[in-house]
Amino acid sequence: MAHTTPRVEQDILVEPTNRPVSVGSPQWYAWLDNEENRSFFFSNEAGSFTARKERRKRGGWYWIAYRSRRGRLVKTYMGRSEDLTLERLRETTVRLAEQQISERHKALSTQLAQPDVTSRFTPPPLAARPFKLIERPELLKQLDESLRQHKLTLVTAPARFGKTTLLSMWYKMRSQQSHKQKIAWLALDERDNDPVRFWSALRSALLQNTQHTGNDSSAPLHSTPLMSIETVLAALLSRNSHRSILILDDYHTITNAQIHQQMQWLVTYLPADLHIIIVSRREPPLALGRARIYGELGELDADDLRLGRDEIKRFLSESVNLSLSAEEQAFLEQRTEGWIAGLQLITLALREQQQPHTVLAQFTGSQHSLFDYFAEEVFAQQSEAVQRFLLHTAPLTTFTPQLCAAMLDDEAHADNTTQTHNLLRQLERANAFLIPMDEQRQSYRYHALFGEFLLEKLRQSSPELLISLHQRAARYFERQQMREEALEHALAGEDIARAGRLIEQLGDEILWKRGEVKLLLSWMQRLPSSRYEGNPRLAMLYAWALLLSGEREPEGVAALLEAIERREDTALIQKGEIAALRARIAAFHDDIPQVIAFSQQALQELPEERALLRADVAFGLSGTYTARKDLDTAYRLLAEALHISQALFSLRTAMFASRYLAAICVEQGRLSEAEAILRQALYFAGAREGTRVPATGIVHIGMAELLYERNEIAAALQHASLGIALGEASGEIKVILGGYCILALILAIRGEIAQAWQHLWKAERIATIGKVRWLSEQVAMIAIRLSLLQEDTGGAQRALRQIGIDPEASMAQAPPEGQEQVRLMLARVWLAEEKYEEVKELLAPIITAAHAGKRVKVLLAARALQASALYRLRERLAAHVLSEVLGLAGPQGYMRTLLDIGEPLQKLLQGVEVTREARMYARKLREANGAGDLAVEGCEDLSEREHEVLHLMAAGMSNQEIAENLIIEVSTVKVHVRHVCQKLGVQKRLQAVVKAREMGLLKSS
Repeated sequence: MAHTTPRVEQDILVEPTNRPVSVGSPQWYAWLDNEENRSFFFSNEAGSFTARKERRKRGGWYWIAYRSRRGRLVKTYMGRSEDLTLERLRETTVRLAEQQISERHKALSTQLAQPDVTSRFTPPPLAARPFKLIERPELLKQLDESLRQHKLTLVTAPARFGKTTLLSMWYKMRSQQSHKQKIAWLALDERDNDPVRFWSALRSALLQNTQHTGNDSSAPLHSTPLMSIETVLAALLSRNSHRSILILDDYHTITNAQIHQQMQWLVTYLPADLHIIIVSRREPPLALGRARIYGELGELDADDLRLGRDEIKRFLSESVNLSLSAEEQAFLEQRTEGWIAGLQLITLALREQQQPHTVLAQFTGSQHSLFDYFAEEVFAQQSEAVQRFLLHTAPLTTFTPQLCAAMLDDEAHADNTTQTHNLLRQLERANAFLIPMDEQRQSYRYHALFGEFLLEKLRQSSPELLISLHQRAARYFERQQMREEALEHALAGEDIARAGRLIEQLGDEILWKRGEVKLLLSWMQRLPSSRYEGNPRLAMLYAWALLLSGEREPEGVAALLEAIERREDTALIQKGEIAALRARIAAFHDDIPQVIAFSQQALQELPEERALLRADVAFGLSGTYTARKDLDTAYRLLAEALHISQALFSLRTAMFASRYLAAICVEQGRLSEAEAILRQALYFAGAREGTRVPATGIVHIGMAELLYERNEIAAALQHASLGIALGEASGEIKVILGGYCILALILAIRGEIAQAWQHLWKAERIATIGKVRWLSEQVAMIAIRLSLLQEDTGGAQRALRQIGIDPEASMAQAPPEGQEQVRLMLARVWLAEEKYEEVKELLAPIITAAHAGKRVKVLLAARALQASALYRLRERLAAHVLSEVLGLAGPQGYMRTLLDIGEPLQKLLQGVEVTREARMYARKLREANGAGDLAVEGCEDLSEREHEVLHLMAAGMSNQEIAENLIIEVSTVKVHVRHVCQKLGVQKRLQAVVKAREMGLLKSS
């Protein structure tokens, strides 16, 4: 009996002979650990893969995921059995899909022959079309009408239906007419599935026709929407002085669900001065039902684009000067159904045939098989030299005459360049699906479908030649000093020695200059493990990538490092780099003495030519002084590291140093200086490259934290979401974790408590997988904040217990005085539990130490908590302490440090009389009242859920009754009630109902 592979479908493991098992359950992990179970098949809406258990030389059994598409096999490491959570399985399908996209697009067209970088921002030249254009005035008129009547136009049809040609004609027509509208064009491809790249390109497209100076290059990318941001394009779109049109061509190449979600927001809230035209082979996964109902959507589909009988007749007559009989034309119309690509393919075949009926007689099958057939016919009609040329250039995405010559004759390509250029012009004149990329005809590409046909034909007929051609391309690019392109082809061509050498050459630049940890790791994982296990330098790069990305826990990286040190050829690795890596491992363990010892050793051992790594070590050493609360020394070391890294163009170290330098300024009471440092960092990154890069993610997280402190919640949300997206692009675990933490706090302020918890749990899971110990206190702090927002003191107590603190212990068992953040957390919980005397005693040493060290933020937090406790004890000193706090916080704009104390601080602000100097800031805090910059006048600021709660409050329902009615938790109802009262500027539920009726939000009873 044949063996049936177990399957995981809809999150359930199904075996023919056993009961179903839920993924993530104890039974699931027991099944994975069973030595008899070596594989399973997983599928969901994002894709599928086969997981196999494999034994490594060291470390036992691991699970590897495999996926094959079109004869191309990709794989990725999943981890041990205990790592196979449901989230890990879902992430694996996405990761494999991304790898396959990367396999298919190996060379960047803008670097192959330095074509015009603006080519994707203008329509393809109409003069370069392989066939004479057919005028289609009715469709052009429909586009004009859609522009006048709708805010969105959708043009959808299968491949080669003339969508891009039609829009190019319309673009040209409107450009020649007297219109105020500015038309932006963006041609998309699979590489744009990176959200950072997608929104960067969209931003550039919108700015193409605007008058802007070099100062615009410093405009931050946070003007583009990423993640779930809802206001992220406001700054960019507000610049449009005239109505603009944005054409997004080939939108079907976008498969990233995150980008679709962001586009959904953009389409839903599209400003009046922007009209978007989406051109796609299929309807995009956007919720367009509402737009259709309200007449906001204009559509052109395949039925509109099909050629009619008269158009087909005119096309054939003008293209091949051929007149078909009425019967033949009717047959052709029936078979093609007006599909322009089918007609073009028939035209190519008819040019070489004397008997049209012979061609038409074989014209059968689906559109896909039809296209395959005529692609074969086109190829078969070419000379042997042309066929050889087509197959030898098939692995290339774009190409120049020089590159084509190298692919044909690797040794003597320089002498063949002129001949190759002439052949390209011949193919272009023959309309052999060759598309020029520039007006000078120096760069070309094949039509996408024809290129895929050529590659598939080569793969089927000569797989060995395909490997050899990739190797030729790798050699060419390496000679041209285009090492990344060379590396991609070397990996595809299984030239492992060359790929390893190129990774060694690129490693420091990718890691320290550009901070693209994820890219380096993806290259390493495509090498066979024997390659880097046998090469100490590659093994060190792999260890760095694993540690900084969190793909392997610090203990696992330490074990890898020990294996490297045991090798006989360890001398090839500098002792200084080993010490630097050990210092970073110690930092992940929060082991300050070890960080200092290994960092100092690294700086002594590393030679001057390893300046990039030396700068990063110096940056890491500064963190030890921050941990020891010696902020002045930490500031000096960070400033030095920043200066050195900028001089070296080490973008990663410069961005990290800027972020932590700004953090020290925030701690020391200099918010304006912190903002200046962060904005300068973003300018530095943009000034060199012209666009934002993944390494800037850490700066955006720092900016989000700063804006959050100032209570600028909308701007903070933009930076946090962008920072997370850039962190995911770079693969830096510190960026991702920091981003999720600040995002949780921001969402809580917006009243989105459930989402805040989800992001906090996500950060906790990532930290647990990567064994990032330093995050535990930050997670506990946010968990306490969220729990107290929901009036859940039990939840706050549980958060303390998770970091080893007993909230019910006496003062004698309180955390040591040096653990200030833990003491502040405990003080918040005790304040909620009305343990006011204990709060005073707990905070006293913090206040003394923070005052002596000039650590303003800690001092503000401790003194504000102290004042709240004094007020509850009815001590007159409370007013004096609060006045001092406000006087210290006001000049620089500290707000959330105070507002996050919550209800105790609000009662304090309302119940005591502060000094005249402090009154204005006290009023500002009372007005903010925890709602951030969302708390402004007007009913439009109440969310839909808050409106529901308000109406149920007006109906006299209790919190419990509202919770049952809306099917939510009582604690969530309390948060909504609090936000309703805050936004209406009242204190009580009854006052909120009265005020709402006065404002017309409720009908009078």
